[in-house]
Amino acid sequence: MITFTDHRPRTAMALTISQLRAFTAVAEHGSIRAASRALGIAQSGITQQLQNLETVLGATLFTRTNRGIALTALGQRLLQRAGTIIGECERAEQEVQQLRGDYVGEVTFGMTTEPLVDALAPVLTQFRTRFARVAVHLRTGTSRMMISMIREGTLDFAVALVSKQTDTADLSVTPLYPSDPVVVCRQGHPKAGATSLAELVDCTWVATRSPNLTDDPQVSRLHHLLASHGLPPPNIIATIEGLYETLHLVGATDCLSLEASAVATRGPFASMLTVIPLRERAVDQNVCLLQRAAIPLPPAAQELATMIASYTRTVRAR
Repeated sequence: MITFTDHRPRTAMALTISQLRAFTAVAEHGSIRAASRALGIAQSGITQQLQNLETVLGATLFTRTNRGIALTALGQRLLQRAGTIIGECERAEQEVQQLRGDYVGEVTFGMTTEPLVDALAPVLTQFRTRFARVAVHLRTGTSRMMISMIREGTLDFAVALVSKQTDTADLSVTPLYPSDPVVVCRQGHPKAGATSLAELVDCTWVATRSPNLTDDPQVSRLHHLLASHGLPPPNIIATIEGLYETLHLVGATDCLSLEASAVATRGPFASMLTVIPLRERAVDQNVCLLQRAAIPLPPAAQELATMIASYTRTVRAR
């Protein structure tokens, strides 16, 4: 077992960001030497920070194994917290700079299919023209994933789908426009002219889902759509997290997918896909701007969120 704890009497100490940064670097890189190179700090400085951190916490955070340094159970729990704490501190520093008129830093946000197809390219171009020194990082995926990342503090905001069943109790929700979900298939698909879901019962599907999703998949829009019309569950051959991968598979096979109508009319897959003109419609949902309710967005993130909301509303009003 390896421990950095020094049990000599000390004056009272408090946990610091420097300690957490050293701890996180060692955990991520697997050794003090690699963490030293990554942070540009001497190995002795890393070791001292870890000793101080273990003293403050009264816990051993690392053990030595035949593969190198490994986290203890307590170390693993701290690592989950450390990333959020460091991220919030970095956001606070960036926010103060931006409030002083120095627009630097990063905006990390999420988008689901419809707003991504409608607004990303034109809004991002405008934003980068105004805020050239602010880096932009986009995360895509399901609305469930977006909401989870907002709560974890890894997203500033998201533009995603919200239904009556969506848990948004601790979030600020601004509705933008109604979603328009449809069943899409490749051009020339033998079921492209179907008008009833019953005609699709023998088809295969691809669907999106969150990683490590443990709740009942029957709550998904696709399952609910079929079940509400007395039809058996869909034959899903793959669950895919990425929009590009999903649409590529639909365009290249006879699989179907429940997607925003925009993917068949705009964007890079529009020439490959078509909407199946079904009578039945999926449950109503709205595309909404989501953020944490208790914490205002940093200025740059607020600017980007406002630009996206304004542009999507304008596009839908045409």
